[in-house]
Amino acid sequence: MKDASRPVCFAQGAFGGGMSYRQIIAAVLAAAVLGSGLARARAEDFTPPRNKQWVMLASTQDLDTAIGIARSYRGQARVVKARNGWYAVALEPHAGTMETIRKAVDWPPLPADAMLSQGTGYIETVWRYSEVPQVTAKVGKDKPGTARMAGLEVTLTREPAQEGWTAHLIGRNASGVLFDLRQRFETAADYDSSLSILELDRSNGTPEVVFDSFSGGAHCCTTMVAVTRIPGGEWKLVPLGTIDGEGMSFEDVDNDGTAEIVRGDNRFLYTFDSYAGSMQPVLIERLNGTRVEDVTTQPAFRSRIVQDVRWMEFLAKSEPKLWRSNGFLAAWVAAKTRIGEGVEAWQRMLPLYDRSTDFGISVCTTAKPLTDCPSSEQRQLSFPEGLRRFMAEAGYGNGPIGDDAGRAALAPTSLKDARAAFLALPVERRRDIQLLLATLGHWPAVANDSFGPKLFDAIRAFQASVGREATGVMTSDDYNTLLTAASPVLRMWGLERVRHPAGNATLWVPQGLGLERRVEDGDLILKSAHYNVTVLFFQMVGVSLAGGHASMLARLGADGHVIDYSLLKPQFFAISSHRDGMSVYSRFQAIAGGIVGFSLVWPSDSDAHGERLSTVMSDLFRAENELQQRRSPPAPIVEIVHAPAAAPEPGTAPSSRRSDPAPTDAAVSGSGFFIAADSLLTNAHVVKGCTDVAVSVSGRTSPGRVAKRDAVNDLALVETSARSVTTARLRLGVRLGEDVAVFGYPLSGLLASSGNFTKGTVTATAGMGDDTRRLQISAPVQPGNSGGPLLDESGNVVGVVVAKINAVAVAAATDDIPQNVNFAIKSAIAASFLESNGVSYQSGSLGEALKPADLAEKAQSFSAFIECTPN
Repeated sequence: MKDASRPVCFAQGAFGGGMSYRQIIAAVLAAAVLGSGLARARAEDFTPPRNKQWVMLASTQDLDTAIGIARSYRGQARVVKARNGWYAVALEPHAGTMETIRKAVDWPPLPADAMLSQGTGYIETVWRYSEVPQVTAKVGKDKPGTARMAGLEVTLTREPAQEGWTAHLIGRNASGVLFDLRQRFETAADYDSSLSILELDRSNGTPEVVFDSFSGGAHCCTTMVAVTRIPGGEWKLVPLGTIDGEGMSFEDVDNDGTAEIVRGDNRFLYTFDSYAGSMQPVLIERLNGTRVEDVTTQPAFRSRIVQDVRWMEFLAKSEPKLWRSNGFLAAWVAAKTRIGEGVEAWQRMLPLYDRSTDFGISVCTTAKPLTDCPSSEQRQLSFPEGLRRFMAEAGYGNGPIGDDAGRAALAPTSLKDARAAFLALPVERRRDIQLLLATLGHWPAVANDSFGPKLFDAIRAFQASVGREATGVMTSDDYNTLLTAASPVLRMWGLERVRHPAGNATLWVPQGLGLERRVEDGDLILKSAHYNVTVLFFQMVGVSLAGGHASMLARLGADGHVIDYSLLKPQFFAISSHRDGMSVYSRFQAIAGGIVGFSLVWPSDSDAHGERLSTVMSDLFRAENELQQRRSPPAPIVEIVHAPAAAPEPGTAPSSRRSDPAPTDAAVSGSGFFIAADSLLTNAHVVKGCTDVAVSVSGRTSPGRVAKRDAVNDLALVETSARSVTTARLRLGVRLGEDVAVFGYPLSGLLASSGNFTKGTVTATAGMGDDTRRLQISAPVQPGNSGGPLLDESGNVVGVVVAKINAVAVAAATDDIPQNVNFAIKSAIAASFLESNGVSYQSGSLGEALKPADLAEKAQSFSAFIECTPN
């Protein structure tokens, strides 16, 4: 190891003469002259009026999320950009306290974390609600209305009829009468109508006329009709439709100067919940001549659909009970599916939906149409099954199907569709995907918010490398696989944020490589003796980007370096080079009065993956210092190990149940429990590679067959001729802190073959990474417990034991040993798996607590030992 008092030099003479890198940088940049800075635009003034304050509703890095939230408050809210690059959703300045303001804003409700702000961090308004240019007039039962716009004058008179009323429209311009039309309505004539002139179809050279009729009633209905000019000069009546409530709205969604028709999808009303409990995804339509076209799924309107989804999620944050409402979940899952997030939404919905509702989709068990089917022959589908059928019929695509959660049904494969799916993801997820791809060497660039052929190919290359379908669309399952694959590298790097000693610039450095830090001439130098990796973090005064870039290139060339690439932009420069087995990457950006940046030096063949590390460091450096985004790399997954018992030694009978390690094709074992007289529920990983298994109950072994698998949720169904004393009852839902017990057959060959019983509590209602499909429990589990039941105090099954944390890996990463951190799949996920495969189960409820001995006996009565020899 070099004397710490001496300057740090590159190994193997990458820069000759024994000069320190600091000395070389100083020499390279000595002749550089500070360039003129760019003039800054004057910031918008957000000082609120006296005695008033802005009401900040949300803060996000994703513009569509911000707009979706603000849009629901119409003219009351706007989206402003803050100095840190985030977007804030703020109500226009209000007087009073947060409590009084909350009472004054009726709907939508203000979130619990809304706060008052003086606007000091805001720099510009990026979105504000604006009405489509139009002229509107009210029309009463006995009072005509007139609207004038762009030289067109239209008068609407309501004429009484024997049933309902007739709308009489006369349109004129300077040349005289253009049209004289009538439209009959059978609805009551007691309610006012509206008359509007606006631009719905620019191809005809004239604005359109829209009028309506309201039927009355608590929720229904408004019929809207347009008058438009067709080729040849004739004016025609075009029905726009009859929908719930106050009718349709008009928005210029794609900013082309022509309004689109925006409305809720009324098909969702009353289908899965009452009117008040129903939510409707947005539909977007366009008037084309005399046709009304559905353009919802066209790429130009995707942002509007994303905004609608983000609004739903914001509303559910303010009203968490919505996550238990089938009316809300149906609309949310359907809308999420349209933007490429259907798998994620479906998985989140499964443990949440209400199983006790009378609303839903029914089918006839005979061949009759449902309208002709007697109630005795009707069957109501489960919510997931009914929603899947409803979405397919309504044009929202199919819900997840089979082991791979419907990837083929939900994942588009064209570049165009993959781009739309990627841009629909939250901006933080988009950036993390690129950083993780860079960590694995699939993506050689800093993260950006666009999507092109190179990123499309990078995602497909990763998917192919892990044996997944190379669609180019990053589903939630793909992302989890990506994070899992990248985690070992991230754990090795152990990235930590450091600040430059002389300024505010920050840099993420691979502290996990064992870096030793020192400050030299006000700059930070970090070196790993083991990996021979050096990080230099510099800030230089009086140096311009252009001058520094030119001088550094000249010096590197003079020293015999091969320049791999060089990039000079108005905000930064980057240079990559190599010589004599050493690689160097540098990135510098402009600051007030100079430049700041870093250099990474590593052996070209280092197992520290220096090339990938330079990309990741550059990405995070750019985000935090140039873009003013507070970024952190995704936290690596702490290693989790599943717990099927190991196989018997070669030559020993399966019944000996030894726990010695075995080859991958040897028998493995785990636990399961009877959910029906002839069916066992267990983990998919317990029976991985098997079609046939051995099932042991009370010491008697019978054959079993793997009938169904769900690899995503790690569940499997085994059909067997074995019989248990009783079958398990599933109780859906368990509370944090609730006492639970585990029963199974761990450490086969070491522990008792009659089963093992342990007790603990529910320590978290989500698993690793906030996985809502799982529970965290303190009850001890061992290899072989996988697939066994997790029971409440009354003996109901509330989960399926699935995994334990790898204490050794955690200790290596954190210097601490975790105690009893284990996981179970929630019973709601198990119930959904059974329902989707047509398997009936018994429901349980929390009753009188059993004594531990009675609870163990009950668990033993429906549990079984399962042994699998891979095919």
